[in-house]
Amino acid sequence: MNRIGIVVAACILVALVAFGWLHQRTMIAGLPPREVCENGQAALIAAGEFARAQGGTVIAVLGTGSMAPYIPAAPAGSDPLATLAAYAVTTPATFADIRPGSLCLYRAEWSPSVSVIHQAAQRDGDGWVMSGLHNARSEASWRVTPANFIGITARVFVW
Repeated sequence: MNRIGIVVAACILVALVAFGWLHQRTMIAGLPPREVCENGQAALIAAGEFARAQGGTVIAVLGTGSMAPYIPAAPAGSDPLATLAAYAVTTPATFADIRPGSLCLYRAEWSPSVSVIHQAAQRDGDGWVMSGLHNARSEASWRVTPANFIGITARVFVW
């Protein structure tokens, strides 16, 4: 490979690393405060008090691991689709309030009975592409829309 090719390859690599770093900073900057509580009961009480004070709604979050380490995964040996790991409190927000990095609660086709909590990664003509912090890639096959949007998270209570 000639010198020009090496320089071009190095520039491309630097640009990709910079883009990834900026994208990750946007995602982390969108995370609301997280309170660590002694146990699940204490987290539910604290979440309820915060929701009453802020006008939000408390929603249970499962320990699937997709938002780890921000929201912990279910302990080894337990069913992540049946194990609570956190309580999220929504803000009084609408679909139009979503911004890149917003931590949103929504109903997903692949999880019809349990709300999902992920970050807004990118908006296109069909809605918002969502991503878990621990996921290798965003959920590109479907979107969050006004029809399945529940709310934007104001605070998360974990234990």
